[in-house]
Amino acid sequence: MKRRQWRSLWALALWALSTAFLGMLLLPKGGSRFAIAVAETEQASSPTVADSPWPKYRGDRTHTGRSPHTGPASDRLKWTFSTGRREKEGGIETDPVIGPDGTVYFGANNGIFYALDPESGDIRWAFPTRFDIFAIYSSPFVDQKGIVYFGAKDGTVYALRAPRKGILGEVVWSLNLGTTIQTSPTFTPDGTLVIGADDWAYYGITPPRGKSGPKIQWRFQTQGTLITSPAVDADGTVFVASMDGTVYALEPPKQAGQPVTVRWTFASGARDDKGGFENAPAIDEAGTLYMGGNNGILYALDTKTGKVKWSFDAIARSGYRTYAIFSSAAIGPDRTIYFGGKNGVLYALRESRGFFSTGAQVLWRYNMGPGIQSSPLLAADGTIYLGDEKGTFHAVRAPKSGEWATPLWKFATQGILISSAALGADGTLYTASMDGKAYAFHDTKKGKSSQGLLSGTWYGTYQDSGSTGKMTVVLVQRGAEVHGMWRLQGGARGSLEGKMEGNRGTFALRPLSKACPGSGEGTMKIAGSTLSGEYRGQDCRGKIDGGKFAVQR
Repeated sequence: MKRRQWRSLWALALWALSTAFLGMLLLPKGGSRFAIAVAETEQASSPTVADSPWPKYRGDRTHTGRSPHTGPASDRLKWTFSTGRREKEGGIETDPVIGPDGTVYFGANNGIFYALDPESGDIRWAFPTRFDIFAIYSSPFVDQKGIVYFGAKDGTVYALRAPRKGILGEVVWSLNLGTTIQTSPTFTPDGTLVIGADDWAYYGITPPRGKSGPKIQWRFQTQGTLITSPAVDADGTVFVASMDGTVYALEPPKQAGQPVTVRWTFASGARDDKGGFENAPAIDEAGTLYMGGNNGILYALDTKTGKVKWSFDAIARSGYRTYAIFSSAAIGPDRTIYFGGKNGVLYALRESRGFFSTGAQVLWRYNMGPGIQSSPLLAADGTIYLGDEKGTFHAVRAPKSGEWATPLWKFATQGILISSAALGADGTLYTASMDGKAYAFHDTKKGKSSQGLLSGTWYGTYQDSGSTGKMTVVLVQRGAEVHGMWRLQGGARGSLEGKMEGNRGTFALRPLSKACPGSGEGTMKIAGSTLSGEYRGQDCRGKIDGGKFAVQR
């Protein structure tokens, strides 16, 4: 957990120091932080969650972590996809989600948001945020129109959709909150996007309506770091928690500028490593909210009053009393609760009522060994899918007898598993690792790529008369045609379209900014694992410039 706190401080400092790139395709200077959001506004409807088997973080608005579908009974791989880097430069911490057309979405630590074909793992489109290290922790939300929402460490809440041309995701709208973001978004029934930021506040954001851009409808200040993602009940109550050791039930205001009503609060009695909350609240059909604290206690709270119905001390016997529960709970249709702890144990609990008290009964346990940071997915047949800190992904079913379960199957990745799984309607299971790879498992299907040699994520440097810096490029090759997106150090971003003949090609460049159009063109060649080239163009001030680049995979 100390690793996560360090990354948060590092990213906040980087956000504060980051400036616009001053080279060929310069982004516009000055103006309000809302200028880009207004300029890119196009939508006017209130988003509702997509008709999809797994459209958001933890599957649904109440974070049950439960799927109506059955997953793989073996570790047979359908496909793998690599960002080309691992850990801080390309590892994957967000959960994959699934769009209404089956597209698999996730963000990576390289700051690239990817949309993949569910059958092959090929890149459908991609989008670069402005950071390139520990850059996206926020799992996306997909609405009924296929628009994808997430927050990034560059401080921006993005609403993206598939491009009409090329592979650069189209910005429907965006809003910069002025601070970095770690949490995942959700929507209230009235169409307000709710997300937490690193200024310790949760925001309610109204998407664009008519000619009006996205606006902050309300803001609620906590007293601790926000890692917990919000859950929303059927009546619109927003449930959030903080590293200040408090769970909050919020009633959002009806009009902008009015204060948020705090319906109730629950305090663990300590904060941060000893009692703060990092996992997401999960709510069952009976109105019970489940939340694990860093003190090692899982709390079952009444959603109407915040009173404790019962609690379970998961870590008492192991001695862990700090940073003890990262794992959000999954809730079975019979109200069995599944979650993992720092002690490496997956628990299956059920409420137990006596004459004088209510508690929790341990139905069964499974010892994963290493600690657990990811959250369980419960499939329709009762299989639990969950990863551990040493990079092993586990499929587990309840034991036929006794308290301790054995694995159905296991699969070893080469990085820590923080990301949790998503399950498609066809039984494909998707997960990702800090080794920089996304994995798709299916018992019978085998994916086959149709993309060419240049397809993938490339990393390297550029140099022109104004500056030198790092460069990231995502390319998709189909026959002779090449489609791409690029990001330069400092935040300049845009699209690329080109053609290859043998090992040489030509391309045209366009910047992302609509407010400052520019253009460029160039030549490229591939030799071994290096793609290099030269470019020339006109920036937004009319200056003619040029340079060269070299990137590798």
